[in-house]
Amino acid sequence: MKGCWMLGAMAMLTLSQCTMVAKLGGRGGDDSLPYSADIQRTYFEGQQHLLKRDWNDAYGAFLKCVEAYPEEASFHFNLAKIDLELERFEAAELALDRALKLEPENTWYAYHRGEARLGRGNGVGAAEDWIPFVSARPGDLEALMECADRLLVDGHIMSALAVMDGYEANVGLDEDVRMEAFLILQALTSPNDLGPFIKQAVEDFPQSVNFQLCLAEWHVTVDELDDASAILEPMATKDPNDGRVRFSLAQIATKRNQLDEALGHLMKAFPSNDVALEDKLRVLIGYGILAQSDPEFVEPYEALLDVLMTHHGEEPAVVQLACDWAYQLGRLDEALLHAETLVDLASSQIDSWTNLLAILSESGVWREVVERAEDAIQRFPLNPLLHYHKALALHQRKEHASACEAYRGGLAVVLDDPAVEAALASGLASCLREIGDFDASEAAFERSLALVEDAFVLNNHAYFLAGRHSLPTGKVALTRALECSTQANAMMPEEGNFMDTQAYVLFKLERHEEALGWILDAQAHGMGGDPVALEHEGDIRWAMGDATAAKTAWQAALDHGGDPDVLTPKLNRP
Repeated sequence: MKGCWMLGAMAMLTLSQCTMVAKLGGRGGDDSLPYSADIQRTYFEGQQHLLKRDWNDAYGAFLKCVEAYPEEASFHFNLAKIDLELERFEAAELALDRALKLEPENTWYAYHRGEARLGRGNGVGAAEDWIPFVSARPGDLEALMECADRLLVDGHIMSALAVMDGYEANVGLDEDVRMEAFLILQALTSPNDLGPFIKQAVEDFPQSVNFQLCLAEWHVTVDELDDASAILEPMATKDPNDGRVRFSLAQIATKRNQLDEALGHLMKAFPSNDVALEDKLRVLIGYGILAQSDPEFVEPYEALLDVLMTHHGEEPAVVQLACDWAYQLGRLDEALLHAETLVDLASSQIDSWTNLLAILSESGVWREVVERAEDAIQRFPLNPLLHYHKALALHQRKEHASACEAYRGGLAVVLDDPAVEAALASGLASCLREIGDFDASEAAFERSLALVEDAFVLNNHAYFLAGRHSLPTGKVALTRALECSTQANAMMPEEGNFMDTQAYVLFKLERHEEALGWILDAQAHGMGGDPVALEHEGDIRWAMGDATAAKTAWQAALDHGGDPDVLTPKLNRP
């Protein structure tokens, strides 16, 4: 349709120029004197300047034509076209006013004056000009919608609707035009306010299935369920697989709390292309939320998800839901397949890659995490989370030097994301410790904690500080370790591992009575069989002079899998 309209426009322009050429040669009738040779030459010079886009020279030429023959409308039109090109909208409107005064029936002039008026922000005036333009072209809905769309883009909603209404008033009722108007109103108006418009459309187009269905959907929206059912049920009988009808019937059944019936309708609606994908996703997500807490919704959710995967398996949003569901159920192999598909479908979306890397990490396939993270980093080199995934995988593979470089790569590109920066810094801190760069490790821990006070990072930093430093030279570091450990225990009270760290720090500070209380509390909170906690108990009791109790604790640590190279010398102390 667009091509046809453009051809028509070109034909009209050609006809306009041919007419002008004819007029230049002779004016016919009593006024058949030809234009002067100078004006003919000036006109053609203007045309040449137009072809070369020499606007000022063309304008000057046509202005001479206007001054010589002000009663020639096409001369004014040529000036207006240049003014429009240069966005001199006021001048264009004035020139077209003169052209239309001379040829009031020329709708092409009216169209261009509408452009000038729209350029000046006058949507009402543009609509006044465009109504006769579109009315003179019955059936050319492309021209109509082009005018309406231009008004909509500039925010002149009522003027756009006025053009469509004017077309119907002058040409005749048109269901397609009315439907376009309805879609505009639907996007901009409260559903409750659409009733009068829809009812008028049903009255004007009584055979229209589309408007009958719109009326039924409106009844559903305003909870007039019986009225909606009266329209929809005969439709469903006539066409049992009509997706929009089934979708609306599902809404009615849901509002009536008839969930089994609603599911039956949805199973027929979801395969239909007549139902928008976003509507299907909205319903599916609702079922998914219910399935999180109510087992009765698990089977319906999976059934609907399977239908969407069958009919919309190429849509990233659908695949993402399938991936999330498989992951939630612990079906990692299935989740991984969906995650790979998602990367294929939406490789330009960073979430596709982070989703895949998270599932690969959960699966423990660290080599593949490194490889896929490197693929992702090539596409998104400035995304710090991708560097984090790569670093974490290298860390898990005990490739600590490479992991440090990967963590540093992430820190080099992180921007205004304290949580990710903190995670990168704490990961770097742990890796640096593994390669023996303890000063840099402690600095990295402090960088992480300055951004986010995470209980686990606080605990790790405290434990490592206590392991490295001793009194009297390490008092400052041990004091910092106690601050971190105390904060970690305040954030996560009764966490046995954190309580063990507190005991260890207090032991290194030679506050043995407090340390013993904490280590016993740690054992009462899940650390009773932990060889490290038992070793710490032995160390504390030995420092307190209770050698028998100390050796009992050390032996228990050895029995629970403690390091014999560390524990045996302690047990052999005299």
